[in-house]
Amino acid sequence: MPNLAVEFNLIEDIAGTPGGFLNQNNPLNIGDRFFVQVLMRDIHSNPIGLTGSAINLNFEANKIQNIDIPFNPVAPDSPLVNSNFPLFRGGTLNNINGTITDLGGASFPDAGLGSLLGLNQLEQFSLMHFQVIGKGSSNFILNVDLSQTIFADGTLAANDPTNPSQFIQIVPIVPADNPVTIPEPSLNIGLFILLGVIPVLKKQYAKRL
Repeated sequence: MPNLAVEFNLIEDIAGTPGGFLNQNNPLNIGDRFFVQVLMRDIHSNPIGLTGSAINLNFEANKIQNIDIPFNPVAPDSPLVNSNFPLFRGGTLNNINGTITDLGGASFPDAGLGSLLGLNQLEQFSLMHFQVIGKGSSNFILNVDLSQTIFADGTLAANDPTNPSQFIQIVPIVPADNPVTIPEPSLNIGLFILLGVIPVLKKQYAKRL
C-alpha cells in the first residue's frame, strides 16, 4: 500500500497569479501562460512527514517554455521548491530539450533547518510558470525521484514499490490544423461584372463602325 501521495496540477494564470485548474475544454492559445503545481503528502497510517524530495519534468519545447526568470531554485523564497526545504536546493532547466532535472531540496527539522512537508495534508512541493509558444495539445510528464524522497524517519519512498512515480498531464492547446475558410465565388458578383463589361464593349464596337 503506498505511503506517498502526489498531485500534479495544471493551474490557470490569472494576471500572473495561480488560479483554478486549467479547463480541458477551453484550450490555450499561443502566448497564454499557466502554472504547473506539484503537491506531496505522507500517507502512512501514522504519518511523520517528508524531509526531502526531487522531481524531473519533460515537456515539448516547441510548444511550451518555462518562464521562471530567473530559474533559481537555490533562492530560499523561490516557489520552484517549497521554503520548508532550505537544504540542498537545486534543479536544472533546459528549455531547448524541454526538461527540468533534479528539482528539489531537503530539511533537517531536528537541527532547526527547515520543516516537514506533507504532514496530514497535501502541501505544495513546487510551483513552476510556463508559456505556450506552439499549437497542438501537449503531454507534460512528471517523474518523482523516489530515491531522493525521504520521510522524517530517514526511510525512502523508493522502499515501497507501490508508491507512484510518474504522472502525465495533457496541456490543452488550440490545434495546429485550424482550416482557413475560402469563400465560394458568388454568382451575383459574376453577373454584375458581366453586365458592367457589355456596355463598354458596345461603345468600342460602335467607334469602329
